[in-house]
Amino acid sequence: MVTTAALAAAYGLNQSAPSGYESEATVLVEARLTAGAPATVGPSAAPATAPILTPVTPDVGTERAVALSDAVVLPAAARVGADKASFLEDLTIEVTPDANVLRFVYTADNRFSARIRARALVEAYVNYRSTGPTGATVLSEPSLPDEPVTRPLGPDLAAGLAAGLLLGAGTALLRSRTRGLIRGRDDYERLTGVPVLATVPRYKRPAGTTIGAPVVLRDPTSPAAESYRYLRTRLQPSLRPSLRPPAATTVLVTSPGDRQGRTTTAANLAVTLAQAGRSVILVDADLRHPQLHHVFGISGEYGLTTLLDGEAGVEEVLEETSVPGLYVIPAGRREEGEHVDLLDSGQLARVLHAVQKHADVIVLDSTAVLSASDAIALAALSDHILLVGDFARTSRESVRRALDELAEVVHDNVSPVLVNVPKSAGALVPHARTQPTGIAPHHEPLTRDRLVSDADDVAPPGVTQHAYVEVAEEDDDEDAEAMAEYFARTTTVAVPVIYGSANTATVYASSTAAVDDSDEPADSPAEPEESAESRS
Repeated sequence: MVTTAALAAAYGLNQSAPSGYESEATVLVEARLTAGAPATVGPSAAPATAPILTPVTPDVGTERAVALSDAVVLPAAARVGADKASFLEDLTIEVTPDANVLRFVYTADNRFSARIRARALVEAYVNYRSTGPTGATVLSEPSLPDEPVTRPLGPDLAAGLAAGLLLGAGTALLRSRTRGLIRGRDDYERLTGVPVLATVPRYKRPAGTTIGAPVVLRDPTSPAAESYRYLRTRLQPSLRPSLRPPAATTVLVTSPGDRQGRTTTAANLAVTLAQAGRSVILVDADLRHPQLHHVFGISGEYGLTTLLDGEAGVEEVLEETSVPGLYVIPAGRREEGEHVDLLDSGQLARVLHAVQKHADVIVLDSTAVLSASDAIALAALSDHILLVGDFARTSRESVRRALDELAEVVHDNVSPVLVNVPKSAGALVPHARTQPTGIAPHHEPLTRDRLVSDADDVAPPGVTQHAYVEVAEEDDDEDAEAMAEYFARTTTVAVPVIYGSANTATVYASSTAAVDDSDEPADSPAEPEESAESRS
């Protein structure tokens, strides 16, 4: 099919190529005679009085350059009323192999014009050479063409055939490599049997990195960052309310194969959950190829392996991040295969149970399902599993096999997430968040309604009533933060607190406040209870 199309294109190009009349003439470049020393006969012979003329074969290549020089072209162009550039455009001078012959060919739309211009050039060249040592003789006068010359079809068809074969081979190779990959959002939903929870469009990572910092921190207004926030929203109904028994919700992020976006997804999901007011612990459970300590720029000295060995408590291995409410437990020190078996032991369940006491949501970044048994063991201990597929890497067969493996330990709690998706493959690409430009912020102050709306956006899940406390900018910073902390930890309602001026407002959203089921009004909070940190 591709070869046929290439041949058709070559034929169409040939037929559409411009044609013209060619007038041809040939000129013999005569040998140049040079005077040599007279011959002598014997040592006593007297020198001859007349020099001996010796013929020198002309350099035809040099003569071609002479014919194209200004000394020849300018008189010829002036004779026909043309400038040098337009005159040379349709002129060809060829050197006949093994002969001192120049072939002059002039192409024009009109056959008479072609002959006139060819004759003008030939005569100008002959006249120029008539005054020098090298002569030139016209062998054939410029011809008057009868039919226009068309472009040869054979070479074009041969080029089209070669291009078609190469394109066909390349297309076949590309199809063989991509035939088994996920075809898009709809295809992924058919494979998994459940709706895709979210799609993440392609985006550029920092140069020189394989993962880079989470895009929701690096470029928070981008479509990719908005897609991860959309994933958080879709996942919210599956999460337990903050600080409500039973234990925290555990979300496992895995993929069918390696390098398919699970670590990137886990990191960005954890950040967005923390930004929404959740208390989140991100655990690097990939003991073979851990990456999270690089992503967040933290120490990887102590972590999950330390907990599995029983050498420290959860508080001692928690690594604080730049995101409030987000902590990371790195993989920790490890030798090759030393702690792998512990992921299949009862010690893992005890460690996760201890970690769950310190946060609302536990996000686990694990190995690929088909790469090791670790993901299966972690899935059995998780409340929800996100199966991340990469549009450019994940094969359809690997998705089927991964689902078969997970089906042994989980039921109805696997949700697909598709990353690196182009819009043409069904990606839902949200609009990037934009910031107003061109006007100084103090000229357009944010209204209280806008701030209240922003506070609602970050309020903890399950909260139905709020109290909003505005702290004046001129207040002492320590007093303002203490007031914000007081209202944020009220036992009656969750209180997003707007702190600062309207132009530089900071919204404090409670991640630890409990909702009182009584009818106590929102504007009369009770005394603050003991903080979550002291309780843990």
